Amino acid sequence: MKKYLSIIFVLSLLFAVTQTPAYSQSPTKEVSEVLDSQVQELKDKVAEKVEELKERKKQAVSGIIQEIKNNVITILNAENNKIDVDVDDTLTSYYDIVGTKVKDSSKDNVEKGDYIFVTGPEIGETVTANEVYTDTQYIVMSGKITEVNAEDFTIKMVTIDKTNYILDIEKSSKRNLLDIKTLKTVSIGFSKLKEGDSVHAVVKADIEKPDQTHFSAIKLLIIPNEYFLQ
Repeated sequence: MKKYLSIIFVLSLLFAVTQTPAYSQSPTKEVSEVLDSQVQELKDKVAEKVEELKERKKQAVSGIIQEIKNNVITILNAENNKIDVDVDDTLTSYYDIVGTKVKDSSKDNVEKGDYIFVTGPEIGETVTANEVYTDTQYIVMSGKITEVNAEDFTIKMVTIDKTNYILDIEKSSKRNLLDIKTLKTVSIGFSKLKEGDSVHAVVKADIEKPDQTHFSAIKLLIIPNEYFLQ
């Protein structure tokens, strides 16, 4: 609805240009014809797009931007497939996801290397974008703590698939522990982290380092080993 109100507003501005007040100088015939042509072109374009979008099924895709060329954004999804995203200066809206908030943005803020997800109808390998959301790509990993280093505030963990990671525990890292008596989570300090406990970690992915194994932890959920021994 917000999108269509914006379109109507743009149209109203264009119509306002063509309606010259009686006390001002009248536009030339050539100028009027150009303005009328622009208004009609925009009206036809909006009507065509609206009808086209109504007939298609709305879907969502996500991936990392590989290229931006004119009105086409090419992304690489999690399956390593390239998808072309058609954007429209009139109909496509842009947003930034910051934490739990969604803020208005613009096409100028979208860059190569950004992680985005797009809503809109998909035909073949091309998506017509209704909304483009720029987000941060995260990795969620689960495993066991194998080492706690109190000197440099890091932990080592091994995941179910036997991959070893090092996590930096920052002051900003959110650390929560499952209380095995109440089954509620409580905030903890670094000293409560211990070897053998299960850990679920959220880290920020670096698209330039797909094989990275050293991360700064954003969130940790610790499940004490005692929970599994009850």
